Amino acid sequence: MRIEYTCEDGTRTLAGWPSMALLHWLARSHRNRRIENPDPFKVYVVASLVPSDDHEIFLTLVYAQIERRWNKTPPFEIEPPNPEEKHGGKEYQARCLEVLQWLHADGDITKLAVSPES
Repeated sequence: MRIEYTCEDGTRTLAGWPSMALLHWLARSHRNRRIENPDPFKVYVVASLVPSDDHEIFLTLVYAQIERRWNKTPPFEIEPPNPEEKHGGKEYQARCLEVLQWLHADGDITKLAVSPES
């Protein structure tokens, strides 16, 4: 599967599965702490504020961010990922795709293209 979307601010995302696309959407909502006066050629390690896309709390954080921004949530239940299956399983990925489609209809995703893997 190939998912490509554009947000209102013009940022574009290309992802291989729905939860990864949501991960990029959620990460964009959180501001990283800036490094003041960075030294050139020095490597800085900055911890991610967002858990992985198949973490059990991931969709809860996505719903919380949606509610924080628009004071409403998608009209379906949160589907927990199945840790035994790749990327959380088909049901989990289907729910993540529904959330992306909801963000396209009611949120800040202005263009959404979903195509099967070629």
